[in-house]
Amino acid sequence: MSSFGTVTLKEVRAMLETCAPGHVFRAHGVHYFLVAFHGQTFPSLPTGPHGKGNPDIQVGVVRRMAKRLGILACAIRELQL
Repeated sequence: MSSFGTVTLKEVRAMLETCAPGHVFRAHGVHYFLVAFHGQTFPSLPTGPHGKGNPDIQVGVVRRMAKRLGILACAIRELQL
């Protein structure tokens, strides 16, 4: 599996709906989103330039988030990383 490339925030949100039902997704400061699931928190998912639109997020950041939340296998399957 590669750690290079990007996925859109929309794709990440769809993956979270499938792999982490009941997760919390909210703004965390100006530049990051906080994602929480089953007692685990990932506070540094980037918002992209100016926090608008559907930014591209680096695959490595998404993998770190999925690993922290305990949903890595599902995330790999859903995003085809």
